[in-house]
Order: sequence, then structure tokens, then C-alpha cells
Amino acid sequence: MLGTISVIYLLIFNGSRLIECGVNLNFSDLTSPNYVHNFSWNFPALTGMLTMSYFLHNAIITMLRNQRNPENNVRDLSIGYGLVAFSYTFVAFSFYAAFPLSRTCIGDNLLNNFHANSPMSAVARVLIFFQLLTILPLIMYFIRSQISCAMFGAPWPGRVRVLILNSTIVCIGVLTAIFFPNIGSIIRYFGALSGLMYAYALPCMVDMRIAHRTGKLTPLKIAICVTIMVFGAANLVAQFFIK
Repeated sequence: MLGTISVIYLLIFNGSRLIECGVNLNFSDLTSPNYVHNFSWNFPALTGMLTMSYFLHNAIITMLRNQRNPENNVRDLSIGYGLVAFSYTFVAFSFYAAFPLSRTCIGDNLLNNFHANSPMSAVARVLIFFQLLTILPLIMYFIRSQISCAMFGAPWPGRVRVLILNSTIVCIGVLTAIFFPNIGSIIRYFGALSGLMYAYALPCMVDMRIAHRTGKLTPLKIAICVTIMVFGAANLVAQFFIK
């Protein structure tokens, strides 16, 4: 419930900023502070973040596994993806279009682009804080169940192991927030890396392995799978060349 309230507030917050500031986009005047390039070689930053969304399919599968009415999975998943796509697209467009300064001034943390003394920004920070605080146990469950099932064959490996895993992950998160608080870079790097393994390489390798066992592995299938894996690797390498 708190997460839904936070998302609705962010939609209203960014929508009000768009109404207040108007659309500040210029595609023709190179000297304008509102000039927007039609193309940028930094686009791999976007593909790296998008790959993270494919990696999060693992979490969705874990969530739907415990669904009370599994016959509604397709409907619920379609509605969820539609709402998420709308919320991300609306927030991204409304903020980017209304931003009154040069686009190079935009920070990777959305709320850092607003004054800390802004009342609406302060409320958004509080809501997001409690949202992250309440969603942490759910994320920990995803991580624990996947790691435990892979290593110990059960989603609950024991209280001591769970305590060690939770403490380790929390410490890593705190240290990252202290020494490298660049959420955009973290998402694109880890998104590209995890996506290479879980969204590009492993599915293609498993598919080719099954096709090989059944005698259905063709040169065309090999070429398609290799192309997909090469794209994933190129996506990861490109993250290191973004300015």
C-alpha cells in the first residue's frame, strides 16, 4: 500500500512540475540551454538499465510461485507490467520535458534535481524512504530463496545462514551508499552484468543444449543465440565507455 501511495505521489509531483514549468524542449537551436540531441552515443546507459528489468523477471517468478490463484497470473502480470511501464514513462517524460536547465545538469537520482527545502520534494523523500524500508524484506526474500535453492536445495537454509546472508547484503548496501552513491551507474553496470548472464547467455545456452539433445540444433539457431549473447556482452562492455 505504501509503495502504491509513493508512486501515485511521484506521478502527481512530476505532473505538477510539468504544468508549472511547461515543456522546455528545443530540437533546433544548438545554443539553447533546452536543446535536446536527437541521438547520443551514451545510449548504452539506457540499455544497461533496461536489461536490469529483464533480470528482475527472476523476482517476479518467485512472487507468482506463491500466488493464491495461479490461474490469474497472466492477467495480474499484464496489468502489473502495464502500470509499471506507464509510471516509468510518465515520470521520465514529464521530468525531462519540464527540466528548465541544460540536460547535462540532470542527476541520476531524481530527487537530487530538486531543492531540499521544497515541501513536495521533502514529502517525496520521506515516502520513498518508507517504501524502500518496507520493500527490503521482499527483496531479501527473492535473493535468499534463489541463492538458497541453488546452493542448499531449499528456500530456507536455516536461521544462522539467513542471518549471515542478510547482514552481508545490508553491509554491502550501506558501504555502497557511503562510498559510491551513484545509483544510475550502479543500475546500469549491474543491470548489464546480470542481464548478460540471466537474460542473454544462460537462456540461449540452455536452449541450445536442449536442442542439441533432441537433435534440433540448426546453424540458424546457433547463429541467433550467439548473436543475442554477443549483444549482451557488447551491452556490458559499452557501459565502460559512457562519458
